[in-house]
Amino acid sequence: MCGICAIVHERTEVPGEAITRMTQRLSHRGPDGSGISRLPGCDLGHRRLSIIDLKYGDQPMEYGGRWSITYNGEIYNYRALRSELEAAGHQFRTSSDTEVILAAYAEWKSGCLLRLRGMFAFAIWDKVERRLFAARDLFGEKPLYFALGGGSNSALLIASEMKAILASGLVNPVLDRAAVDSFLVLGYLPPHKTIYSNIHTLPAAHFLEYSGGSLRLEQYWRPQVGTRTMELSDAVTELDVLMKQAVRRQLVADVPVGAFLSGGIDSSMIVAMAQEESSQPLQTFSVGFGEMINELPYAKSVADRWQTEHHEIDLGTPRVGELLERMVDVYDEPFADSSHIPTYLISEFARRTVKVVLSGDGGDELFGGYGRYHDIQLSESAYRSWAAWAVLRLASRAIKERHGGLHHYSVAVGLATRANDGWSRCLLSQATFSDRQRRALWDRDVTPLNEVLRDNGRRPQQRESGLDQAFYFDVTTYLPGDILVKVDRAAMAHGLETRAPFLDRDLAEFALSLPSRFKVNGRESKVLLRSASARYLPSAVRSRRKQGFGAPYGIWLGRSDVEPLLQRVFARGSALRELLPGIKPGIPKSRNYRTWTLLTLGLWLDGTRGRAI
Repeated sequence: MCGICAIVHERTEVPGEAITRMTQRLSHRGPDGSGISRLPGCDLGHRRLSIIDLKYGDQPMEYGGRWSITYNGEIYNYRALRSELEAAGHQFRTSSDTEVILAAYAEWKSGCLLRLRGMFAFAIWDKVERRLFAARDLFGEKPLYFALGGGSNSALLIASEMKAILASGLVNPVLDRAAVDSFLVLGYLPPHKTIYSNIHTLPAAHFLEYSGGSLRLEQYWRPQVGTRTMELSDAVTELDVLMKQAVRRQLVADVPVGAFLSGGIDSSMIVAMAQEESSQPLQTFSVGFGEMINELPYAKSVADRWQTEHHEIDLGTPRVGELLERMVDVYDEPFADSSHIPTYLISEFARRTVKVVLSGDGGDELFGGYGRYHDIQLSESAYRSWAAWAVLRLASRAIKERHGGLHHYSVAVGLATRANDGWSRCLLSQATFSDRQRRALWDRDVTPLNEVLRDNGRRPQQRESGLDQAFYFDVTTYLPGDILVKVDRAAMAHGLETRAPFLDRDLAEFALSLPSRFKVNGRESKVLLRSASARYLPSAVRSRRKQGFGAPYGIWLGRSDVEPLLQRVFARGSALRELLPGIKPGIPKSRNYRTWTLLTLGLWLDGTRGRAI
């Protein structure tokens, strides 16, 4: 796990210190070493977090006298690929996965990407063809940004984080108001956008080629949803095999590997299988919030069952105000997922003991863990039954969220009555601010919700259920735009590598292909995963409802150290009010997620004021 950057400058003059500034700005991602290669036409920079081949894996790395790479990530099947490449005549100087990527590119060019099993973002400079090739993994676990800048706008800049591109001094960022509007809908930036119109993200499962001032992007892999027919018992058997293979692959490292353990079914399954594969007690890490949110007893029961070396941290009431302002620098963009604070703190806690942790990320999206899936499924049933629709609509007026499971029926009816197709219901279930609310904030017309989000998914196939559409949307939008961004930035702020076995390609493709009834069936979620967990987890963990790795943002908004931030952000003449003139005077009275979202946007605007126009 590392920080990477590059400048292709064949047609323009760039200051020699630009790549140095970019590399230094990524020091948090790679505290173990730094390297820069200044090649004819291209500068490469690298910050290293040493995980594999600690002695000889330094970067940038050169291969065959022709190709040079700066690379961030881990290739879990690199040993098998190395054997295949050696049989084809390639010779290796190191035992690193970095050199395997170089040889694989030399042998198969862009075709190497579908052979890689891992998480990655890398850039390879071919000094013979004077071409840069950059690529990103299937789900976007590792970030990669690019921009054109310098001279006559002909230099290409690439980096793991936008802060490094800005540190080059070659790009003047321009605020993208359409991206801000997308943020108001989602609470995060869609994975094909950034907050700036002139800095871009390379989407997941894409590669980039740049030569002679010409830039080309291509998608090399697409998820396929709901394509398989099989019996549940057979699916349980296959899932067990694929999960064990994924965990075994991701335990490969030359340093100790630990695991986050929330007490939910996803991380608990990962811990159980990892401990089965380990000869020593696995280091596990859990976080709680006192009486507000406390999953520590569930995590402890899993740790006891598998005899891990368990570490707990109870945050109680963290320094929320201070941490909210810190998140502006950590994330580079407005980011409203309140669990970024506990993720940041548990990463800091785990880094005291290990350099690498496994996580359960991807389990909800691949196996049906979110409550909104129940809502969408119920809304389709409600829409098809007018009698049920009428009864539920009347009932929904009296149902409040505190009534537990009945809340799903209220939400389902709302979705059913506001949209007449599954795709629209899927989109409505994602929105933080509605079209009407966004029109009020901007004090003008806005792009309709379905158009804001349509670019992130493909058009639904004929007769495809809203549930399958929701799975696709979450895998291609919510997972790379929110979950993986949150974990990568929070962990790498402390030089901690996170790995997600659920996103192993073989396991993920299997999960995506399953029929929706193996994921959500009535009020039961994660049907297949719960069935497969029977021999691994305590019954209390298997049967408990999803709590989610969230944070008590409603309580936090009422804290004394957050109050000054609210006053500043919502003050007359603030950057937030200048951008959104329709915000009502004063601090919002509601302590809800919409207020939290506006607060995070306002803090980001304050932190970057004068930089973006």
